[in-house]
Parts: sequence; structure tokens; C-alpha cells
Amino acid sequence: MSEHTHVDLLPSEKIVKEAGEIVKSRSNKKGEPSFFMNDDMRKLSTPWNISQIRSSQINPNDLPAGVILDAAAGSGVQLIALTKGLRRPALGVEIEKEVAILCAANMHIASDKNDLQRTMDRVLIGDGTRAGEVMSAFWKSLRDAGTRAHPPIAMLHLDPARPRDAQKHHIEEMRPPLKELLNSWNEYLQIGPRGPAVLLDLSPRLDSQQRNMVNSLLETTFPGVPRTWEWLSQGGGRVDRLSVWVGSISSKNSHRCIRVGRKNIMAKIEGRPEVSKMVKLNSPPPFESWMSIIDASLIESGLQESWLKKVIAPGCGYSWLRLEGRRPLLIHTEPLVDIDEVSEFVVCSGKVVQHRLTPPELRTISQVANAAVRHGINKVTLRCNIDPEMHPKIQRKLDSELKGNDGSKAFMIDLELDRGDTKHLLYVVCKEEK
Repeated sequence: MSEHTHVDLLPSEKIVKEAGEIVKSRSNKKGEPSFFMNDDMRKLSTPWNISQIRSSQINPNDLPAGVILDAAAGSGVQLIALTKGLRRPALGVEIEKEVAILCAANMHIASDKNDLQRTMDRVLIGDGTRAGEVMSAFWKSLRDAGTRAHPPIAMLHLDPARPRDAQKHHIEEMRPPLKELLNSWNEYLQIGPRGPAVLLDLSPRLDSQQRNMVNSLLETTFPGVPRTWEWLSQGGGRVDRLSVWVGSISSKNSHRCIRVGRKNIMAKIEGRPEVSKMVKLNSPPPFESWMSIIDASLIESGLQESWLKKVIAPGCGYSWLRLEGRRPLLIHTEPLVDIDEVSEFVVCSGKVVQHRLTPPELRTISQVANAAVRHGINKVTLRCNIDPEMHPKIQRKLDSELKGNDGSKAFMIDLELDRGDTKHLLYVVCKEEK
């Protein structure tokens, strides 16, 4: 192979015009920048708000000198957010020519034309695992443009492609291959006080065994360098993003969980994972006790015990009733302490006011509504397992029946009671505080 096998693209009006012939640029959400993406890229690209939030978590002073590299840049959205927030030049590598053109166009339309760093932005068409060839092509492109600098890599970001619609993912399925890429770039990464800066965006479907394999790979590649695993939730009852922050961008803790909103971090906790004990109820939960559904990402991160130490009041009794699935469930004797930094991990919390032996159905919804009104409730959100096709119909009818009544919000959960050889589902209505 020749020394320069990667083709360089300069973000410019010319490349924007070329991208416009491939696809029209548009914004995914109101108020966000417009980007050039085909349909596949829109499905796979990191949302702009998440990209910005990630960038805001990095202190520019923690990074060594150099450019931000994305070795599998795709649309370039995460790379653009990082370089805008950290005010560093961007280097993207993308193996598909059409995608690389769109990435370079996105860099240009999102750039601040008065930012001199942008004159060093480049996208290279080629293999991101060939670090030596990438750097040679990058430096040559700068020389050809009249820039004599040979900037090193300050930070590496990688969001590898993986199979779609798989229930589980394996690190061997990632493209470009993680081990090959990290080994290739190791010698080109600047070393800060806490090691090189690497951000790996991984599949949230990696199980603990696969995460251990990633840990082993990182330890082998960067011996002794600290790393922080981050679980990110947007509040939908699942882990939306899983990432590893290595070296200069890691925190003092090995695990972090964050709940984000449209523009910022709504809750954040760090620490070390702990194992929780779960209990099974053999009788209905007492009236006046409290039930809380907790964000599933907090349980996945293993930080639920660290979180409990902040939200459980002195003398309050509590037990975990469910630690799996989309609705982890906590029962407690007193309301949770409302603390801004961690309270958003609570999906909903309320006092037990009613036990029901049967699930809500269309034919019985009037009975459910009438019982709710008697308890001073004017809205019941169904947070129990119901046939997915029937759930919205039942919820709409229940909302209609309760419309116009005064009262508080509530939610209904399903709870499995352990009766020895048999198990019984109980439906519990919990009234939320105003």
C-alpha cells in the first residue's frame, strides 16, 4: 500500500454543495442544527442534545494539546459537538465515501467561521484502524493548505457500528474492531496526567461478561489508566447510552449514571457498584406505605445503593421488590428525600391507597375510575404489564372517565405476591403527592 491511502476532504462550501446533491439537510428537532444525513445515518447518529451534554462533561484543561479524532465518524455529530465545546480541531475518518462527504459538510455548516481552529478540520475517506496512514494523510493535507503544524491526537472518540435489532451484542461484532483500532492508535495519543483521553460509545446491550472483556482490553492497551463506565438514560425505562471514559476524561469513580433531559443533565450519581438484596412479598403492601418506580439505568449501573443513601430518610424502612426489567420497584415507609441532583432517577412515587385483584380492562374501567375518585385521584397512569395493543386504549378510556374530576395523580403497578407454591398478581394504586 502507498503511504497516503486516505483521501482528504476539506469542510467547505464546495463540499456542502456536493452533499446537497446527495440528500437535503434538516434538523431532527426544533432548535437544533440542520445536518446532512441519509435515513440510516439518522437512525444511528447520536442525538445532538446527547452529544452536547457529553461535550459539557469534559474539562478542556484536562486534555493535552492536539485535535479530537473520531475514527469512525459517521455523520460527525458527536465529533462536531466535542470540537465546538472544547474548541479543538476535528479529524474524522470514515470508510464510506458518501457518508464522509456528508460528515465534512456537517462540519462546515455547524462551524463558527471566526474560529481559527476550524481551518484544520478534516475528514479522511479510509480505514480508521490504520493510524499511521491516517496521520500521514492528515499532516500532508495541512501542509498542502499552508499549515506547517503537525498536531497530535488529544482525544479519541469511537462509536463502532454493530448489528441492528440484536437482543445482545458482542465486542467481536463491532466495526471497526475495537482491539485493532486501539492498538493502532495507542502510540499517537497524547498522554495527559491521567493517561490518554479516549471515549468509547458502546452498545447498551452489552452484558456484564462483554463489559469485562472491554475492561480487559482497555487495561491491556492502557495499563493502569483509570476509566469510568457511564450509563445514560433519557427517562424511557431503559439504558439509552453506554460509554467508557478513559484516562484524562475519566472521573474519580469507576461508575457513573446520568439522567438527561432535552438540554442538560437532570440527575447524576457516581460511585462503585454494589449488590442489592431483593425481597418477595407474601401479602399485599400495607396501605400508607410508599412505592417508587426507579429508572432502570440506575440499577444497570449498580449504583442504586449509593443513591439510596442520599434519598432514604433516617429511620425509613425500605426493600427492593423488583430489580430487573423496565420498572425496578422500591417499597419504603416514608417519602423519599427530594434532592435535586438525584431525584430525577425516580420515575414516580406514591402512597399505597388501593389493592386490586384483577388487571384493568375496557369492560371494568368505570369501576377503576370510580374507585380512584373516591380516593381523591383524577389521573391514573397505568405502569403495569398489559397487552401492548390494549394498553393505549385502556389508558385513553381511563383518562376520559376521570376527566373533569378534582384530585391528585396516581399510578397503578402490578406486583407478584409469593404464596408458597403459587404466585398471584396484585394491582396496586399509589397516590402521588401534589
